Amino acid sequence: MSTAVYTSSSPETLGAYIEGLTEPAWLTGIRRDALERFSRLPWPSARDEEFRRTDLSSFDFESWGFSRGEGSPAPEGAAPAAGSAPGEIAFEGASLAGRYLDPELAGKGCLLLSFDEIAAGALPEKVARSVAAALRKGLDRADNRLALWHYVTMTHGAVLYVPPFLELQEPFRVTFNETASGGAQGASEIMRAPQVVVIADEGARFSLLHQSDTDVSGEILFNEGIILDLARGSKVDYFLFQDVNIDSSFFSNSYASVGSDATLRVYSAVFGGLLSKYRMEGEMAGPGGDAFFGGIYFPHQDQHVDLRTVQDHRAPKAHSLALYKGAVADEARSVFQGLIKVDHDALDTDAYLTNNNLVLGDEAEADSIPMLEINTDQVRCSHGSTTGKLDARQLFYLETRGYTPKESRRILIEGFFAEVSASFPREARERIEAIVDSRIPVEDESNGAMA
Repeated sequence: MSTAVYTSSSPETLGAYIEGLTEPAWLTGIRRDALERFSRLPWPSARDEEFRRTDLSSFDFESWGFSRGEGSPAPEGAAPAAGSAPGEIAFEGASLAGRYLDPELAGKGCLLLSFDEIAAGALPEKVARSVAAALRKGLDRADNRLALWHYVTMTHGAVLYVPPFLELQEPFRVTFNETASGGAQGASEIMRAPQVVVIADEGARFSLLHQSDTDVSGEILFNEGIILDLARGSKVDYFLFQDVNIDSSFFSNSYASVGSDATLRVYSAVFGGLLSKYRMEGEMAGPGGDAFFGGIYFPHQDQHVDLRTVQDHRAPKAHSLALYKGAVADEARSVFQGLIKVDHDALDTDAYLTNNNLVLGDEAEADSIPMLEINTDQVRCSHGSTTGKLDARQLFYLETRGYTPKESRRILIEGFFAEVSASFPREARERIEAIVDSRIPVEDESNGAMA
């Protein structure tokens, strides 16, 4: 295994990085277009509305180096345990650690490939066109230098293509992990830019569990990209779980295109990083499309988490629902910004946006900013937001039934999250429950009821 290391992210270094890659022309073209726009923009700051509540002034982004590793797929026949994933791909740092795809699914045209394999020409022409078009859509949505930085670098990642009318019960798995062997030499500040592209062809129905972890301490900057492209009548459940170490920072930009009569369910669980900034944009691109965007977050200590959702209705007669639920403890802060945007032609849109927050201490802070941008009549769109403390009456009731104060808080907080967390696969759900339990304050100083 070899690793190429770039010790900064200056425009000159990024240009040299692109020119040194050997990959299909369409992928190099995306990187070059991203670099051209990257070079013209400043880094995000408090002057930008989306970043006004998240201070990035301490980041010298151009000083961050990055690496691009080359690994080998898992040996032939290295299947996961029986009854588990139909396919999975894993990365350590920027290098491919292993990959498996059920041979029967491969025979039906299903693809699960790393970016290194794509660079070597492993994508069939038709699928390559779909991947290129999906990445172009994401690049077109990138409106700040951080997002463009991702499209320039895209240090590693995975592409999943599921052919028409293939239905699967168990989730695919994509795992990004930092280990002692996954770091890069030669750069003191390391940035990772993983990219996941999921293409669901007409009528395909499947799910995917995407996990990001660190097994080592030390600061790493993650600049993630996710593209989901759903064709007519397809259905995708996408589960996103992130628990990187407290020293790191995590930026994530996701874009989903939901076609006619397609169904998308995205469930996000955000726990790691000293600073996390997430953006999830869902474009309702075809009539009859249906989307759900669910998220949970629980910053503690002095963590800062900032999440933004955009339900972008371009086509008529589509439905979307966003439900984000957060708890904030210690001196942590959360920011949620949600937008429902309805185009002039998106008649009969049905969209709702909800954000609920629990504040579990006097020093904790939760901001909630739901917004509507409606450009036509004949729609049903609304939003709601609550921020408050645990209900003292409910706590008292549970304690009179023999539960300790912490057990009572745990029951209420886990129940609060369950509307979203219960949908995760068991392995992720168990991790969510353990993290939530570990972050519940020993004593809740609040006495007020939840708003």
